[in-house]
Amino acid sequence: MTHDIRHRIKRPATPEEKARHQQIRQEIEEELPELKQWAQVVAAEHKERVAVGTVFDANEALVVKAIDEYAAKHSLQNRSAVVREALAQLLAIEVARH
Repeated sequence: MTHDIRHRIKRPATPEEKARHQQIRQEIEEELPELKQWAQVVAAEHKERVAVGTVFDANEALVVKAIDEYAAKHSLQNRSAVVREALAQLLAIEVARH
């Protein structure tokens, strides 16, 4: 199987394409309040889960909560900083602090 490297052809959109794109943007904008409402209802039904780009079950949510608490307690900016810190300690290496 070959892996061709394809180069994107860049060109200005035609008036028809611009009109179609604008129509799609407008349709999405009109549907957005309904989608937000639906998401809030579904989230309320699943309070035992934590939304962070993916859905965790109750046990996994405890781990996420512990990571967040550790970050707050140690003045780390986010979960990635906690992971970097943990790896640095585990591997006994020095990592750049952000």
